[in-house]
Amino acid sequence: MKEWTRTYYLIALLTLEKITQHVVVTICFLFDFGRIRATVAIDYRYLMVAGGIVAALFFIALWGLLTEKTWLIFLMAGLAVFDIVGEFIAQGTIFITLMVSFVVAIVLLVLCYRTRKS
Repeated sequence: MKEWTRTYYLIALLTLEKITQHVVVTICFLFDFGRIRATVAIDYRYLMVAGGIVAALFFIALWGLLTEKTWLIFLMAGLAVFDIVGEFIAQGTIFITLMVSFVVAIVLLVLCYRTRKS
């Protein structure tokens, strides 16, 4: 097993955050906690399905990281881009409110790029 760098630990931590975030938001949509359904621009059911799928894919990416799969960086970067674009779609405007989710996805994308270059 290769030695993990701080970057890999940070990617793992951010991936855990993304899994948790997508599971929690999906549950919030399901039960309409905090009237979350009224805050999105598109039908919440699409976001629930997408959130569940993305949470599962982030889990697969975390497994890929832990088992040192070569494809994990591509999956992780793709999911980060999907998350960034999804924020614009969910809010329905180009002038979005910057959420922690958005910032984490940007950091994850940068770390994936940095890891790929090294």
